[in-house]
Amino acid sequence: MRGCVTVSQVTAGRKNSIRFEVAGSRSALAWDGEAPNTLHVGYRNRANEAAIRDPALLSATARSFADYPGGHAEGFPDTFKQLFRAVYADIAAGRKSPAPLYATFADGHREVLLCEAILRSHRENRWVVL
Repeated sequence: MRGCVTVSQVTAGRKNSIRFEVAGSRSALAWDGEAPNTLHVGYRNRANEAAIRDPALLSATARSFADYPGGHAEGFPDTFKQLFRAVYADIAAGRKSPAPLYATFADGHREVLLCEAILRSHRENRWVVL
């Protein structure tokens, strides 16, 4: 599957606009870090929807990351609270979780390989396999 990634922390007028979009042939999803409580769902054959964060509608796994009731915004600092909660839980358990909820050194290494592949792709103007 082909995709496009644009990353910028210096775009004028955007302070935390980390955006994710997944576009399919019949529908699409879009999320923006500047409006983190809304997931936009677009359709070709019916009206679009805006799904507002509500713990009552989340799966059990996702619900564990939502501390406030629907209509009350989770904030940017909550990101760090959830990170520390997961790290400290593993420290208290004396071992890393089988599927940790935080980035590991292996994840960091893969990220460096990815960035190097992106740079190589740009310099050589071709697809690069990781």
